Amino acid sequence: MARGLTHRVCRRMLKGGMIDPSDSVPSLPESDVRMRFDASRSQILVLTKTRPQFDSLLETMARAPGAQREDAGEPNTLRYRDVVTTWHERCSAEHVVECLQTAFVNFLILDLRGPEREFIEQRDKAFRLLTALDGVEDVETRYGFHRIMILLSGEGDLIDQTILELGQRGVGHVLRDPSWRSNDRTVGTGTGSGTGSGSENGSEDGSGTRAGTRAESDAVSSFGARVLEQVHLALLRPRRESRALCAAGGGITGIYFEMGALKCLDDCFGRKLVNTFDAYYGISAGAVVTSLMANGYSIDEMMAAVAGVSGGRLPPLSMALFRLGHFDFASALRRGRRAVEALWSTMRDVRKIRSKLSLEGLLFDYLDLVGPPFRGHTFERMLRNALTVPGTTNDFRRMPRKLFVGATDQDARRHVLFGDETHNHIPISVAVQASMSLNPAFSPTELDGRFHEDGAVTRTSNFTEAIQRGAGLVFVLDPFVPYVSRTPGFARDHGVLYNLDQNIRTVSFTRFESARNWALRRHPDVGFYTFLPANRLRQLLSVSPMDHRPYLEIWRGAYLSTLYHVRRVAHRLTGDAAVHGLTLETSRAETVAERLRAVVTRELRLNDFYPDGRIEIIEPPFCLSLSQPSRAPNRASARASVGRGPASAETMRSFSAAWPTAEPLLDPSSKKSAANDRSA
Repeated sequence: MARGLTHRVCRRMLKGGMIDPSDSVPSLPESDVRMRFDASRSQILVLTKTRPQFDSLLETMARAPGAQREDAGEPNTLRYRDVVTTWHERCSAEHVVECLQTAFVNFLILDLRGPEREFIEQRDKAFRLLTALDGVEDVETRYGFHRIMILLSGEGDLIDQTILELGQRGVGHVLRDPSWRSNDRTVGTGTGSGTGSGSENGSEDGSGTRAGTRAESDAVSSFGARVLEQVHLALLRPRRESRALCAAGGGITGIYFEMGALKCLDDCFGRKLVNTFDAYYGISAGAVVTSLMANGYSIDEMMAAVAGVSGGRLPPLSMALFRLGHFDFASALRRGRRAVEALWSTMRDVRKIRSKLSLEGLLFDYLDLVGPPFRGHTFERMLRNALTVPGTTNDFRRMPRKLFVGATDQDARRHVLFGDETHNHIPISVAVQASMSLNPAFSPTELDGRFHEDGAVTRTSNFTEAIQRGAGLVFVLDPFVPYVSRTPGFARDHGVLYNLDQNIRTVSFTRFESARNWALRRHPDVGFYTFLPANRLRQLLSVSPMDHRPYLEIWRGAYLSTLYHVRRVAHRLTGDAAVHGLTLETSRAETVAERLRAVVTRELRLNDFYPDGRIEIIEPPFCLSLSQPSRAPNRASARASVGRGPASAETMRSFSAAWPTAEPLLDPSSKKSAANDRSA
């Protein structure tokens, strides 16, 4: 897939004139084109005019003080001080693009040294390559220009103008090689043996090697040492070491998508990812998920609770919205009194002024009396119960791993980040209630004399705050995206609520894309990965964001679409993850995906999200007990909690007093599926 994508990119570059057709060379064998990732050494890719020129550069670097060739099973491997690098050469821009699209490249060097008549051609080729790399459709796949070095030679206005333009493009490193000067105004080093330039009357042999003085040879070696030193410093540049998870909103179906996506990501990283982020940023539905994970609840426990399967530390719960406990009676009474008073005032005016009543007048004058029918206090109580179990906390200030919840000040129309230095006194559960108070479904939440509503009103995702607070690896989950139909008139044939929902999703995702593109161009050193629902799944998510029933189908779609994206960006994700101490291994996820795709003739069950069909619930240590090791996976049972100790039993009893009784999460026709889940 990645290779096919690469060829499409290259063809687009050729068609658009970004790469000259003369730059193209016959395709290299697969073993030569692909660069193998190895966390123990950095991969350096060099675009050079000829292979001898690359060999010459490598030879001069190997002679640098402190450098030595390394026999590590890879050719062209150097050790310089404490850094091991493997160097790869490509002689065409097309092959450079292919490497960047299929392998993790730590550093890219464009060697433009050579005679002036050839330099112009090489420079134009490099600029076309930079334009192609900068113009990718998905900014997340853009190779950071801070990891690009340009090698130049010679002097003059053309070189100065080139350096200026490279700086304007954001190229991080430019080195000028002063070792070549001759009467034909050459601006590059020779090739072959790596010796310096000849005298003014020196001749050039067939291989391009020039005879030079000892001083000139030393100058060439000195330039190789400079290149190696600059690459060494760039690789050792202080990195952003923290990892952040940013989960956006999307209603109840958004919660389900994020659960399925996180389940897949956890399986791809040895079930050691979702509870080990350094910081969690949640908005609306994402705040519900991240607040539980930051406290130490595993994704297995959350999915089991929704499916009504015991075995974790969360009891079975219901996400059904249309329950009496969610109804906002106080708001209904308040608005009812206002409606009666307004109607009485209108009738009195009609009698005095003898004006006529009109349906249009009543509609426009009193429509604002209609308010949100629900209140999020029941969800807040459910969350509070989960966050007051021994070992957890409902206090932002006590969180070992930072948690931030985004909401909107309803009157000031500005974003509020609960958990930051000025809003960390609010209980986590209350902040989450405010973050998910989306009008017109939920009434606003009053905090410190201000009224707050859904954070998605002012911010799709808080990844900008994550980057500003030092995150170097950011995972973003955004289920609130529009469905794209290939059939003209599809949206027209649907009702007003569907189109209103789609319009809001479109505005939200457009805002997200604009902010993401700006942030990543400003911070190219951040590893950034967005996980979105596949278009087919978006159609299911668009039926109703508050539909609590199709959780199994949403989990399956989220799992498969997340794995698809992981495969597509695996070459980058593998390297970025290794920098942060993570190992990408998708074999478990691939096995689960096969099981999920095979379920056609029967209904899905929670069992299907485990490789052998047996539910294994991991119980990581709670956030206030991080020194304790993770508990072994539990084999879930509907009748008894296998392997649970007295503390877990006490935990379950602490929930029973206030946690709402679980209702069937499927419609009556789907009770068989729920029963299958409970008998897993």
